[in-house]
Amino acid sequence: MNKIYPVVLCGGVGSRLWPLSRSNSPKQFQQVDPTDVHSFFQATVKRHRGDLFHDPVVSVSTKYLPTVVQQLADMNINASIIAEPVSRNTGPAVLASAFHLNETDPSAVMAVLPSDHVIQGNFNELLARMLPAAMAGRIALFGIEPGYPETGYGYILDGGDHPDHPEAQEVSHFVEKPPLEKAEELIAGKNAYWASGISLFRADVIISEYEKIDPQTYRAVKTAFAKRKTQRTHQTLCGENFARANSGPTEAVIFEKTDQAVLAPTRVDWNDVGAWNAFHTINEKDQNGNVLSGDVICVETSNSYVRGSSSKLIATVGVDNLVVVDTDDALLITTRDNCQKVKSVISTLQDQGRQEVVDHTIQRTSWGQFVRMENGDAYRLNMLKLDPNAVISFDGDMEMHRLFTASEGEALFKSGSVVKRLLPGEVAELRVGESGSLRNRGDGILTILEVQYDRVSEPALAEKASSTSKELRGEGVA
Repeated sequence: MNKIYPVVLCGGVGSRLWPLSRSNSPKQFQQVDPTDVHSFFQATVKRHRGDLFHDPVVSVSTKYLPTVVQQLADMNINASIIAEPVSRNTGPAVLASAFHLNETDPSAVMAVLPSDHVIQGNFNELLARMLPAAMAGRIALFGIEPGYPETGYGYILDGGDHPDHPEAQEVSHFVEKPPLEKAEELIAGKNAYWASGISLFRADVIISEYEKIDPQTYRAVKTAFAKRKTQRTHQTLCGENFARANSGPTEAVIFEKTDQAVLAPTRVDWNDVGAWNAFHTINEKDQNGNVLSGDVICVETSNSYVRGSSSKLIATVGVDNLVVVDTDDALLITTRDNCQKVKSVISTLQDQGRQEVVDHTIQRTSWGQFVRMENGDAYRLNMLKLDPNAVISFDGDMEMHRLFTASEGEALFKSGSVVKRLLPGEVAELRVGESGSLRNRGDGILTILEVQYDRVSEPALAEKASSTSKELRGEGVA
């Protein structure tokens, strides 16, 4: 029996899940629940392991490449990673993965899997049942049996039994995100399914369909793949050619136009977790209908979702239908009915140039932990916590001057011909344009305070660096 290649797509920002999801650390790389070990992405990869599957293929923006590499390493999972230098929606990403698989396995069958969905139930059993249809050249689209008239999903209409594939149904037509009245009509007809974004097909089939239906994207992605750069952990597509592909989802570009699509009715608990109310829906509730996590105390509180952080206690009294989400630097309070409007907060934050829309104060990295402590008009104060034997490198930045002070542990600092040991209280610096590195030489965590200065005139920079160095060492402080 042929095995399936899981193709995991890591696009999207998940702006309605702010403040958990940020532009530099979107929801797929966050934990489903604060107590979970795995992120959405890791849970997706883990779900599709075993005898039915090859190692996964991961399609990801170069922006999130380090996160993907780190999270796969944390799970000790090998994967083929294809990095996209520019975003062109899911279609070109899927096509690039198909070119990759077709090059090494002409009979490859690929399952396209969004990385940010929650699925409860034996979905792999259904993938196995649809495998013969996919091997025969069909494009299997997995439609979720709907539980209510959702206006935020697209729908696939059942066209009746398929004459050649008893495990599949014909596709009648598609309906894209209908208004409530139309959604209620679709549900009442009992032949409509939510479009899950999950599909199964042979790599050569999707390549052929793109060549017929969207030849411009076919040529652009084929050339971008041919000119790719191969690194130790990943392959990077040629950005100049990839940018010429039409930006669009596979569903609209190919699936709605091909005559090879079949419907795979799917009866599992599925949620794309597009807004905070979904977390209340998918999680187990207490006797008052609440879903609580973190350090939380609720009094006379019902039907609410409260997600605490490790930094503070959250207490609610006499509220109903509430959503409270606390992170290291932002707190969201809304009602479950208004969760879809959280995107409007993002627009306001962007207009104000706020950092809270970009990333978290505390970020996990490949070398340890980064903590953003304070920002000024021309400086930034950060804390770097390096794991044992970890190394962090700094490229020559033409706009930034850096000062490092060891606070805990022992560091080895290198910059050009300079090699020095840093013990607590000792200082090193990287001037504008200089590159260097810090290595943790100890068995414990190395803690470094970093001050970043924006580029200024050389005399002012030297004076400021000297003054700051003394302050960090405790000299000249009353």
